[in-house]
Amino acid sequence: MLFELLTAKYPGMRLWLTQRLCALSMVAGLLLFWMRVLWLAPQDYAGWVAVFAPWWWRLLSVWFFICMLLHAWLGVRDVLRDYVPHLGIRVVLQWVVNLAVSGNALAVVWILFAMKF
Repeated sequence: MLFELLTAKYPGMRLWLTQRLCALSMVAGLLLFWMRVLWLAPQDYAGWVAVFAPWWWRLLSVWFFICMLLHAWLGVRDVLRDYVPHLGIRVVLQWVVNLAVSGNALAVVWILFAMKF
């Protein structure tokens, strides 16, 4: 039954499930972040750099932000579809959202992987 709901016949269910899985992934990442911060207890800039120094932690951080941006993109998409009846305005607003999400994703990757540790 669940697999039938995830077919092309019901595209809204895939998007709904994607948004929920992103939310669960963000909760898990946030809990791991809190545990890591409590464990390392950074007091200054060098301490915070040490929190994000391992490559695996930076990958986990990128995953968290990708999930957050996908979650937000799906939510804004649904809001625009529900509350902006004019197709032309909706398309322009969706392009603005797409550019903002893409720019934020690139900024996160650049910040986390261009830093010198």
